[in-house]
Amino acid sequence: MNEDPTHNLPQPFEERVLAELRAMRGELSTMNTRLTSLEEKVDARLRETRPIWEGVQAQLTRLETEMKTLNRHFKSLINDMFKLRSLVEELEDNQPAA
Repeated sequence: MNEDPTHNLPQPFEERVLAELRAMRGELSTMNTRLTSLEEKVDARLRETRPIWEGVQAQLTRLETEMKTLNRHFKSLINDMFKLRSLVEELEDNQPAA
């Protein structure tokens, strides 16, 4: 019998744990590389879209200003219409009965 009988013994617990830890370190390194790549892509996309977003914000600010002006004009128009309606009713009330 030339075969070493200890060759077929199971791997010691410490060696199995260390082997698993090495495998996990490799997987973490791969994940770190992928995450770094993803972050770079996101940053590049943000740099591309930032001018578009800033333009949209400027347009929204202008629209908000215009809407406030328009609302002010509508309020004035409604007040004028109520005053006019009141004057018409007053004239109608002062008409002699026929």
